[in-house]
Amino acid sequence: MTRDGNSELQQLFAVSGTAELIADGVRSTATALHHGANDWSRALRRAGIARGDRVLCALPNGRAFAQLLVAALTDGVTLVPVPAHESLEPLLEQVDARLGVAMAATHPAFAVPSPTGGPPSVALTPRRSTVRTDGVPFLLRSSGTTGEPQWIGLSDAGIMSVLASHLPLLAVDGASVLAALPWHHAFGLVLGLLPALLRSRRIVTTSRLLRTPDAIVAEAAAHAASHMCMVPVTAARLAAMPDGLALLLRLQGGLVGGAAIDLPLAAILRGTRLRVGYGQTEASPGVMAGEPGEFADRLIGRPVGCEVRIEDDGVLAFRGPNAYAGNWAAGAFTWLDRGRWQRTGDIVAARDGLFYFIGRNAATFKLSNGRSVDAPQLERQIQQQVLTVADVVLTTTDTRTIDILYSTHDDTPLPLGMVASPLGALKGLVGRAHLVPRTAWVRTGKGEIDRRRLPQIP
Repeated sequence: MTRDGNSELQQLFAVSGTAELIADGVRSTATALHHGANDWSRALRRAGIARGDRVLCALPNGRAFAQLLVAALTDGVTLVPVPAHESLEPLLEQVDARLGVAMAATHPAFAVPSPTGGPPSVALTPRRSTVRTDGVPFLLRSSGTTGEPQWIGLSDAGIMSVLASHLPLLAVDGASVLAALPWHHAFGLVLGLLPALLRSRRIVTTSRLLRTPDAIVAEAAAHAASHMCMVPVTAARLAAMPDGLALLLRLQGGLVGGAAIDLPLAAILRGTRLRVGYGQTEASPGVMAGEPGEFADRLIGRPVGCEVRIEDDGVLAFRGPNAYAGNWAAGAFTWLDRGRWQRTGDIVAARDGLFYFIGRNAATFKLSNGRSVDAPQLERQIQQQVLTVADVVLTTTDTRTIDILYSTHDDTPLPLGMVASPLGALKGLVGRAHLVPRTAWVRTGKGEIDRRRLPQIP
């Protein structure tokens, strides 16, 4: 805390930034955004909403989100960003929010922004709340390290540490930033929006987000975008079209993260000024980054702003000020030890100071005979030794044998022995190997195979 009781993060955003915002084609100057944020601050204060109170933000990328965000950061209010399409009223109770803000709502504790993104003209009607989350600027939903959704609280110090370590890498000073990631997600919020608000000249976004490569290319060309953060599946879709590839090569900076980058995409990204980035909500969300154009198969970079270690089971752990503050559950916030080693749940390997993603620890399983199957490591061995294999998942349906689901680059089936051979001593436990067309995998929004929805073996 500083002498006046405000945190460094509060003071950082109390001063007007330099970035104008172009949202859905409508331009708002930096001054207009600052005035809108001040209007939100006054409206929140008049309603008695103060530092440590929670405000549910169910807004799409746009003027209202940016203005409410700056107001909350300036006043020390805990913002709880969620997708705009969520069922909102239960969330008010779940996070014990004093107020909700959405583009349309009938609940009395919800406010609808004005046409310019500021607060409504009518007085806010907040709920009562007795629990405070002082020093927690964001409460975000995450399943990064546990596999089960939970509410993660990021601290003022954690956000400041990630901004300090990543702002020099992002180099968005005076840039025109295309914001294609959702701001309710840690990646788009902390590593996308906050640096852009502080340092860039222009932020370009749309409320429906830019879901197709054609839309991204068009918006980037219209506003001379120089920087963009993205997930690998977006980069791959852009690389598959001439104008998209030209955009990737033209960008002056940005992070590619959120999922593993495969060898074909890594080969393309080596010719760009983009960087690989790695982190989770639990890391606020920065742990590692690479140099511009430094890409390799499943590379996640080198540590940035924290310590890391690989634990006995191969899982990456980190320690530093970027670690999240604690968990919200059952109407209470539990603070965690700031000096702890935080497990990520990701199995990694290290070579020459660089770290490579292998897979999720949650993907491991045991057979009924007690044999442990380290699926991520074995899947990696198959891909390294059988180069025609594009995707592969090890699972079991009867707990006695191993099933191998795989796809090939040309959709050609392979002999069972060829696919099973890289498993070494476990190859005798393989019951079936099933070819899956590449288009048949169900993938997450990050482009990873959804292991909860695997194709059925006939």
